[in-house]
Amino acid sequence: PPGVPASVPRKREFSMEIDLRGSPPRNQPGTAPAAAIEPSRSLVERWRMTPGGRVRDTAAPDVDRVIAALMHLWPILAPLIGPFSPLVPLVLWLSFRQRSPLLADHGREVLNAILTLLLLTLVPCIGWVALVVWFPVWRVSLVRGAVAAGGGELFRYPMILRAIR
Repeated sequence: PPGVPASVPRKREFSMEIDLRGSPPRNQPGTAPAAAIEPSRSLVERWRMTPGGRVRDTAAPDVDRVIAALMHLWPILAPLIGPFSPLVPLVLWLSFRQRSPLLADHGREVLNAILTLLLLTLVPCIGWVALVVWFPVWRVSLVRGAVAAGGGELFRYPMILRAIR
């Protein structure tokens, strides 16, 4: 710059763009991250459609599948264990939901089904009448959910409130 002696070091401008996960820098107008356009390749490779139309987690280890199946089967033991039986799926879900998306999804479904059962038992008259229809469907769905979890497939219980998302 004019008026500055040559012995004074000049200030250099420094700019750096960091590319996180292959997405274009945010400061370029008209560009969007690649994830907004299409799902990542690893996500597409992990989840596959079965011939029956179900979504299957191909990357879930056997341990995760067994834990997910146990979360579904545990409420069947409720008459033997008592009022603390819903705590086991809750503890399993809180412990392992960060481990895999399969465990997170199955844990949410089981807990939503348990909350629906609890709500129907606490509401007199209307809830008890609905419980007559819903309880057998729920019992069959517990087994169907355990079979789906054992195969690494996602499962949705019919007729439940989805309070936990």
